[in-house]
Formats: sequence, structure tokens, C-alpha cells
Amino acid sequence: MSLKPTIRMPMLAAATSVALAAGSFVAHAAPVAQVTPVHSERATLVTEVKGEVSREALWALLKIDELIDIMQSEGTQMALDSDKELLGREGGQGWRDRVAAIYTTDRLHRVIEDSFVGALDSAHLAPLCAFYERADIQQVVALELSARRAFMDPEIEARARANWLSGQAVAAHEDAIFRFIDINDLVERNVMGALNSNYAFLRALYDASPDTAAMMTDREILSEVWSQEVEIRRDTSEWLLAYLGTAYSPLSAEVLEDYVRFSESPAGRALNSAIFQAFDSMYLRLSRELGAAVGQMGAEQEL
Repeated sequence: MSLKPTIRMPMLAAATSVALAAGSFVAHAAPVAQVTPVHSERATLVTEVKGEVSREALWALLKIDELIDIMQSEGTQMALDSDKELLGREGGQGWRDRVAAIYTTDRLHRVIEDSFVGALDSAHLAPLCAFYERADIQQVVALELSARRAFMDPEIEARARANWLSGQAVAAHEDAIFRFIDINDLVERNVMGALNSNYAFLRALYDASPDTAAMMTDREILSEVWSQEVEIRRDTSEWLLAYLGTAYSPLSAEVLEDYVRFSESPAGRALNSAIFQAFDSMYLRLSRELGAAVGQMGAEQEL
């Protein structure tokens, strides 16, 4: 899974965007970091419990716990680094305390797991577990996580983006990556998710603010949010191409082709939909809570 790090807040710089995205330009890539597969003890979890495939087994095979931990670190750091843009000043210990409370790992796990369990039909568990149990597909998942960790270094991400855009090297898997993006409708899903989260942030911010004179109507908030759509689409396109090019570069064409083809199956499409629903629920909650925190701190400053 390739969920882009973001706190989905419209008041940040132009680079605020979303989870997954695709591009409409010719993509190029070159290795930007040594991506080492991450091995998890949970990957060996038996996928049958009393003859029935379990959601817990699929969760472990997808290494979602590891992904959430990475996203918690990313989101926390983004929020802390953005205090001046959001608050107009350094947030200090008060902001650090609020961010820590919002990005509590246990809470994020519960929100995502509850949504994921409700979104994925149990009929798809058997084919999903059978596919993700394969050693070569476990390597794909591990490479996605390793690339995600590498992208926590801003220099690595920037270099990866530059390589794709400059055409310094043509990605061996370029066609497969574009097909993967198209099959899973990654552009529209992510753009809509980002816009919804941005709206949630602004709505919560104004609801928490005591300054009624500066209050925006729903129509004004929607206009503000939609004004960022083009930039969100551009940024997420660049990020996804750079990220997937980095993650999948060690794979053989055959393994990546299997991965792309499976994503087009009913089980693969159901998984993609469930993942988006689960993480969108998390982003909406985080956005509302961060917006409320900004509004409350603004109110406290005025007192």
C-alpha cells in the first residue's frame, strides 16, 4: 500500500495533499535510496483459524500495523513543523501536547481497524490471504514499507521526485505503475479524500474559534477547499510516481505484473476500497481534531 504522508490541511504550503495519486505526464525514475525489505514476525501468522480465514491474518500479511506506525510518525512531525503556518506563531508545549494526544498510536489503530473490518466483505478474505501469503508478494509489501520509511527523509523524497520529472532514467516498470494507478483509481480517490479532509479541518477550526467576524460560511469553505484541487492533484501525482518507482524498482517484471493484475480482480478491488475507506476515516478524524486544536489555541491566545 502506498499512502502518501499528509495531515491534509489547506492552510499549509502547496505540498499538502493526500494519500495516493497518479500522473498524466511521462514518468521517469532512478534509484534514490537502498530499499531493504522489512521483515515482520507477523507475516508468518497462520491464515486459518478453525478452518476459517481471519481478518487478523490478512491485517498481518498487509503489515498495516507497521504502516500505521510510520504514518503516526509522519503526521506528528508534519503537525509539529507546521505550527507557525497554522497558528501564526510557535506552538510551544501546548501545541506539542495537543498533537501528541491527536496522534496517539492506539487510537489510530482502532479507528482504522474498525473501519477496515466493516468495509471488507469476508467473502474476499480467502483469495486475499492466499495471494498475500506468497513470498514474492510479501516482498512487494515489505518494499512499499521500506520506501515509505526512506521517504521520511525530505532529501530522498525530493531527489526521487526530481528524477521522475527530469527523465534522468526511465523506470523499468513505468507501464505497470501507470496501469496500477489507473486500475485502482488512485487519483480521484485521493483527491476527493484530501478535499474532504481539508473541509473537515476548516469547518472544525471555525467552529472552535470565538471570532465570529472572521467566520466563513460553508460555501466559502468549499470554495477555499476546491481552489486547491489542481495543486493537490499535481503534488500527489508527483509523489506517487516517485514513491512507486522507488518501491518497485527491485522487483521482477513478472512479480509486479502479478501484483497489478490481482488488483484488478474482485478481491483486489474490494481490498483497495476497504483500505481507502479505513484511512479516509482516520484522515477525517485527524483533520477535525487538528482544526479544532488550532481554533482553540487561537481563542486562548486572544484571552
